[in-house]
Amino acid sequence: MARRDERNPSFFGRLWDSQRGRHFQIVTNVSILSVALLVWGIIFLFGLSGPTDPSKENIVTLSWIGMLAGAIGTFYVGPEFFFYMEKKQLLDDILQLDSRAEVLRRRKEGEEAAIMLGTKHMSMMRALLESHNIPVGKNLNNSTKISLDNDAGKEHYWWNNPNSVISRQLPGLNLLRELFFHRMIIILTSVTLVSLLWNMIFGLASMNGSREYTLDLTERISGSTSFHYLAPHVDPVSIILILFFFYLLYSTRPYDIKEN
Repeated sequence: MARRDERNPSFFGRLWDSQRGRHFQIVTNVSILSVALLVWGIIFLFGLSGPTDPSKENIVTLSWIGMLAGAIGTFYVGPEFFFYMEKKQLLDDILQLDSRAEVLRRRKEGEEAAIMLGTKHMSMMRALLESHNIPVGKNLNNSTKISLDNDAGKEHYWWNNPNSVISRQLPGLNLLRELFFHRMIIILTSVTLVSLLWNMIFGLASMNGSREYTLDLTERISGSTSFHYLAPHVDPVSIILILFFFYLLYSTRPYDIKEN
């Protein structure tokens, strides 16, 4: 998609071209959704033996469809996502340059990457050029001017800001600075946290056709043969997991120098 030079005369080709400047965001969101559907399908259909549970037969078909759609999306969109991520890494390296000579030398590839990634990145590249008194090309002139000094180029929103607290606490894990993995952590921790709370308060397990029973994780892990209790029910392992995933989710909030 991103690397085609020729224009696609089809409806989808025209629709894709009309979203120029948002391609990176679209590819990232589709990649996250595709991977989530694929992982859910594999876990539910093969890990949790969903097809053999009569109480879950109403979501088996949807899980198969979701897994198939996720596999197709991951296969086709995944390479595009990594292509854009390569361009983003290249642009990030250029934005960190302090030498005017180096900025001039890598200006062309930086502008190309910024234009491909969208308006926000074009603004960041423009700010870099202006900070070194380098004339801004016509391709970047229409972008909004932003300041690099106060890091205004990064959106200070939880979902869109991979400069999170956990990425600062674990600086060796560079993947946490990537928007895709930042959003995946938010999605996975949120889903897990909601599932644990729902299981404890309303119950996820079913007995005799009634899904009103809490799965006691403490007794399940200990190997007990009886681990279903009428909801609401609290057990130590569930509490520990809820606190852990809540802290993990809270650690994905945007990093604030003043706060930390």
